[in-house]
Amino acid sequence: MAFSLEGDMIVAIIISLLVGLLLGWLLFRGAGRRRALQAELAERNAELAVAHERNAALEREVASSRDQIKPLADEVDRLRAMKARPAISETPATAAPVTPRADTVTVPDPTKRMDPTMSSAEGEPDDLQLIKGIGPKLESIYNDLGVWHFAQIADWSPDDVRTIDAKLGTFKGRIERDQHVEQAKLLAAGRTTEYEARFGKLGRPT
Repeated sequence: MAFSLEGDMIVAIIISLLVGLLLGWLLFRGAGRRRALQAELAERNAELAVAHERNAALEREVASSRDQIKPLADEVDRLRAMKARPAISETPATAAPVTPRADTVTVPDPTKRMDPTMSSAEGEPDDLQLIKGIGPKLESIYNDLGVWHFAQIADWSPDDVRTIDAKLGTFKGRIERDQHVEQAKLLAAGRTTEYEARFGKLGRPT
């Protein structure tokens, strides 16, 4: 009987030792794995920091390029406007009739802020499909909501964008994704050259 108890104790001690060794090995392995994960995380954070810095540098370069393009674009637009004026010798009686083009942009009074939405257009509505990302369906939705002019979109505040965007149905998110406000600001100001430099050739998609 005493031998049996002593044998049971030995077995229990051996089992305890084995369990202890197993737990120690698991803890050691877990600590090593944790250190490896921490090192990998630090490496990824360093790569992310470098990427953020590179992105910031690119954004600064883009902003600088836009600043350089702006005066050149203004001069090109001025020359275009001069070229589009009728000759002085041309009289109203002999002047050729002007046919409105699809890519014509009307420049509004810059001192007047237009309401985000209006019951009807003020004069001739703008061709909103000149904004990249706006097709016939979205233009129709905009008109139904009371949006007719580039100047309206150009003056939208973040709250206006959220309000309008919530009513666009399947087109929700397109205002910011397609940069409607940024495009409209250039179109409303008649900055055709700068617009084309940033967003591509002005005109409806073919």
